Amino acid sequence: MSFSGNRSHVIVPGLEPFSEYKLTVYVFNKKGNGPKSDPVTFNTPEGVPEQVTVLTSSIIQRDSVRLEWAQPPKSNGILTGYLLQYHLINETALEVIDSKEINITGADTNHWTLQGLKGDSLYRFDLRACTRAGCGPPQAEESRTDFPEPVPALLNISSYVSDTFAKISWTAREEQRSLQLYVAYMNNRDGNWRISEAVNASQSFHIIDGLEPGTVYTVRLMAKRLLDNASIFEDVIETRTKGAASQESSFSTHGWMIGTMCAVALLTLVVVIACFLRKNKGGKYAGTPSPQRQENLAMEKVKEKEEPHSDTESQKMNDDTFCDYSDSDEKPLKGGSLCSLKGDDATGDSVSRYTLGDYADGGREFNEDGSFIGEYSGHRHRGSVSEPKGPSLVNV
Repeated sequence: MSFSGNRSHVIVPGLEPFSEYKLTVYVFNKKGNGPKSDPVTFNTPEGVPEQVTVLTSSIIQRDSVRLEWAQPPKSNGILTGYLLQYHLINETALEVIDSKEINITGADTNHWTLQGLKGDSLYRFDLRACTRAGCGPPQAEESRTDFPEPVPALLNISSYVSDTFAKISWTAREEQRSLQLYVAYMNNRDGNWRISEAVNASQSFHIIDGLEPGTVYTVRLMAKRLLDNASIFEDVIETRTKGAASQESSFSTHGWMIGTMCAVALLTLVVVIACFLRKNKGGKYAGTPSPQRQENLAMEKVKEKEEPHSDTESQKMNDDTFCDYSDSDEKPLKGGSLCSLKGDDATGDSVSRYTLGDYADGGREFNEDGSFIGEYSGHRHRGSVSEPKGPSLVNV
């Protein structure tokens, strides 16, 4: 910049606030420029920020409005916050009925929710960015509060969490199956929300992928794609660590193996007990009858052996032996026959001795069970005892 005339000071216009400049001065005439002075460095003071370029009302409810904005292109200093003014407007006269303002501290703040507004009313919002030098020009936005739609009441809402994903499940009534739902989740460490695309309520679940293991998240199920809208369901979840997930899987596998081994051991024990009981019931050796059973079987065999011979001998004795004799009859005694006689006992004894002796002479012996009738009857049928050739005398 050049200034004419003999001067000792000038005002340099067009400098930007909160900037650093380097200044040199030299003198010139018709012959040319003189030497330059030593440079001088200086900083301009802070100024007010420029106008906020973006201001929108993103979430509108019956008594609250959420405002979002972007920082001004040039802050012209160090931002200290924002000044938010909101005015209730009479829609008929287009006049301001009531005005309030809020100082929002924090240069990084980019949204604010106003509470306690009047329902179904028109408001104008003015937002200014501020530095220590003051606040810049306002950015205006108008919005009307409204009555929110009723939040659908879904049933059986639950969440299942793994190491890298979470599953949100619900049950929709028949009239709710056409609703559009949104699932939002936030990593509690960074505070950034992520919202899913629209999910039909008839799908009954939504899976959130790409989660970090061992991290706490806040999950919301909403009827609108608005974070500050009344949520249907909200929960704080923590994803599992990879070691815990593998340990749980290993534990379940080991549990299955232990259960199988216990079942096999129990089945083997039952079989051993059954074999032991069967062995004790059958005797000392498997397949061998007990002593009492052996004795019963032996007696049954003897009885079966005696009954046919006894019946045959009894029949023959009825036919041949047990006859009626008179005192005057003299009939020979057949070999081996025994008649019922009337007389001295000596005669009967002699007959008995003869018969037993003849039986003994034939080389016969009593059976081991002492059965005489069976052997004697069998001996007679075989004809081993012959009839006497001459008549025998009977004492009468």
